[in-house]
Amino acid sequence: MTPTNTGNLFALIKETVGDRPLTDEVRARLHAPSLERDPKDPSSFYLVSDGAPPELLHLTPKGIESRRFASTDREQIRWFAEHVNRAFLPRPQVALPAVAVGNRHPEVSLPAAFEAFRQILAKTGINMASTVQLSATREMTTDEAIAARDNENPTAAGHTRVSIRHLYHAGLWAAIRSGWREGYNAEADHFIVTGSNADEIAKSVEAAKEAIHHAAGYTKFTTDTSRLFILEADARHPNAWSDAQVAEKFGAIFSAEERAWIRGEFVKRIAVEDSAYDFTPSDVLRLAVKFGPSLKLNEELYDFIRREKNGAAFDFEPSIDEAETLTTPHELFFYMHWLKLRGRPAQLVPPNLGFKKRQAYPAAMATSAETGVGLTDYVHHKMWPELEPRVAQQFGGRPIEELAHRLHQLAAVARHFDGTLSIHSGSGKQAEVLESIGRSTAGRVNYKISGELQLQLFDVLHEQPESSAWRKLYERMAERCDDFAARSAFGGESELAAQYRAMGRGSYLGDSDRGRVDGNLFLVFWVGNMVGSRDVQAPDGDRRFFKEKLDEIPADLVAEVQRRNTRYIVWLADRLLAGRV
Repeated sequence: MTPTNTGNLFALIKETVGDRPLTDEVRARLHAPSLERDPKDPSSFYLVSDGAPPELLHLTPKGIESRRFASTDREQIRWFAEHVNRAFLPRPQVALPAVAVGNRHPEVSLPAAFEAFRQILAKTGINMASTVQLSATREMTTDEAIAARDNENPTAAGHTRVSIRHLYHAGLWAAIRSGWREGYNAEADHFIVTGSNADEIAKSVEAAKEAIHHAAGYTKFTTDTSRLFILEADARHPNAWSDAQVAEKFGAIFSAEERAWIRGEFVKRIAVEDSAYDFTPSDVLRLAVKFGPSLKLNEELYDFIRREKNGAAFDFEPSIDEAETLTTPHELFFYMHWLKLRGRPAQLVPPNLGFKKRQAYPAAMATSAETGVGLTDYVHHKMWPELEPRVAQQFGGRPIEELAHRLHQLAAVARHFDGTLSIHSGSGKQAEVLESIGRSTAGRVNYKISGELQLQLFDVLHEQPESSAWRKLYERMAERCDDFAARSAFGGESELAAQYRAMGRGSYLGDSDRGRVDGNLFLVFWVGNMVGSRDVQAPDGDRRFFKEKLDEIPADLVAEVQRRNTRYIVWLADRLLAGRV
């Protein structure tokens, strides 16, 4: 509804609703999903109009009052959610399955996500809504950091130009406007701690805590302390330490009391559903040395989150997926058992499965035009020495079959601790992989996507006529990305820019239904970072950030992007739930 037809609006609502309960069926008849009774005056109502900008209307017997209600009107949004109907506030996910949807353009993708979750709920009876999600110290950052951010580092935190607090309030705004009262999870993803020495790590911890403070309203917190993993303790490392070196490090890291506790709690045989795992003294020392500093820091961050939440419930997700090694059942058990024993249980656990961001998972050993990148090429330069021979020798050269076996074991470990397996880097995975995940986890899975929704926005721009201003804007983004690559802004991956151009891929991002294997995979991964850079080659001299210009996309293009976003999320859910029992 828009303000132009509000003259008889109050009378229409009173006639339709009367003194009866205000239901979604009634709201649907009125085409007013946000409609709520005034909790202080049942004869009055609140309704969000869809004008430009949107307004919050207070409809009373005396007339209509209006207030601005754009996604940036944080006080109004928070007031509505906290005082008119608290069903719009996010809540912890706990054991519910979910498609966790990243929102790099929240005003575009959040309404599409809620529509997708409405369709999924109607079809399956399952609420999979986890629709406010971005990395808190990578894609997002604080409002102050975004205001200070320049346009010359495309990998610096906040390249989405979406702040932690803005995404939270945009989530409330989208839930209210779409009338989503069924509950959803708001995730502050990947609080990353990094550094090459103690001082750098300490500064990074303080930055992570500041970001957590900004994210106090969120209901799920993913910490990423993987940079503290001591990889040399892992036998798969190319320069792995000897048992003697590991034992020496074990003595240096832990006190005598801690060493006794670790040996007493972990050196044993563990039964997990249909499997049993032996933890030898050597295994336990290697696991403790590899993960000990990370686990201790996660305890500290958990306690800080608990204080910031003032006792409110939250989901805790300590990330293991950023490790350089594939996660084994032994590792997952060790990590979860440690945290549970020490009073910081994890509700969600993300292993490293060998997924790459926005790329399909190999379906064959060798690379081909038909199946895309093969496992042999896929594992090149990765610390996954066990994967290729394991697939070849035990699974007949079928990578997805091997993946399913690993997933089954890891999901069982997660369930052993009443946890849910969390799959990161989910964008771009093909149907066969998704269905395998659904069967292997019996549908109890948290599946994260982010980049694909943004890529669908770029697809729509790329499909416009070459003379279109929107097609030209996208081409300038792609050219800017190549320019940054020429300056090695993306590290070792910078060289891929020229390679894909030489292959004739141009600025095409590939067929999303095929995992984009036919597109420019350099741009698939990096062009989204350009939204936080300025349009320095704009022919009219308008050098604003690309993000500011993308926020002005016309309504017909936004509607097409949202249609694709909704369809994709529903498609994911259909396949992930295939194995639910």
